[in-house]
Amino acid sequence: MRAVSLGDRGPAVSDVQKRLFDLGYAPPGLDTEMREAYYGERTAHAVREFQRNRGLHVDGRVDENTWHELVEASYRLGDRFLYLRVPPFRGDDVRELQRYLNRLGFNAGREDGIFGRDTDRALRAFQHNMDLPVDGIAGSSTLSCLQRLRHALKDTSVAVVHEAIQDLSYRGMAGRTVVLDAGEGDARAEDAARLAAGGLKARGMAVVITGGFSSGLPEGARARLANDCGADIVIGLRACEGSGVRIFFFGSGDYSSPRGRRLAALLREELEKAGGSSAAPPEARSYPMLRETRMPCVILEYGFESDPLSVLPPAIVEAVTAYFGPEPA
Repeated sequence: MRAVSLGDRGPAVSDVQKRLFDLGYAPPGLDTEMREAYYGERTAHAVREFQRNRGLHVDGRVDENTWHELVEASYRLGDRFLYLRVPPFRGDDVRELQRYLNRLGFNAGREDGIFGRDTDRALRAFQHNMDLPVDGIAGSSTLSCLQRLRHALKDTSVAVVHEAIQDLSYRGMAGRTVVLDAGEGDARAEDAARLAAGGLKARGMAVVITGGFSSGLPEGARARLANDCGADIVIGLRACEGSGVRIFFFGSGDYSSPRGRRLAALLREELEKAGGSSAAPPEARSYPMLRETRMPCVILEYGFESDPLSVLPPAIVEAVTAYFGPEPA
């Protein structure tokens, strides 16, 4: 889709504005712009607030990713029947279903708003436990049962606990596969990825490089490539405005990935050792690469004024080595 941004007019702008308004993003003056179907400063302000709250790139433009998030945000649990299909159901209703299941002790996996196999297994286990028809469909009877158990929801997601336990078993570098994903059209990121790949291969790991200067694949498609090749971890490299380095791992709402957070912390530690002391504390985000990969994933954003070739490759090699730790005895 063509991005919608400041200065645009027409039906596409009107659709964006209505969705923002219905979601509660209504700064003073938005109503005037809505009457004119005009993408002005008030609309851009509402978009930025929405992007910030959803863990997206905050630029005030409605690109394909922001548009999909606007659509997904409009779904409420019970609006539609949910079940495993291809392509999967995506939306805030799926995220709420995952939250219920995880806090009732049925591991639905990451609360990412994508109805996948983990969610299907958890839903069927819940139905079996509650003596409901085990059909894998979150329909009216299953949802009514879930909502009656609202009082029993625990503070901790079983998915977080399970992932933290998984993290303890992630030891040893032999046979590991690392995906290094360079931003589209970014030759420096691709060069940095190749330098890091050499160091990782020297330590016995397989490396797959995706994205880069000539890549025509969007970020979501590259995330699927990482899933398909069975990668153990993914590290993305992206150029951004300014200087310094920012580090992101997957998080959405009150859920965040323990393994992603640990990998991000190790990367920051190694960046400081390598001379990148301006790296900010890691933050949770819901970028497509972070959200759609099934394994720990971290994205490093470096400023245009920074030199990624001197600092990032050695920091990546050491952080990945530390993440996997010593070979098991």
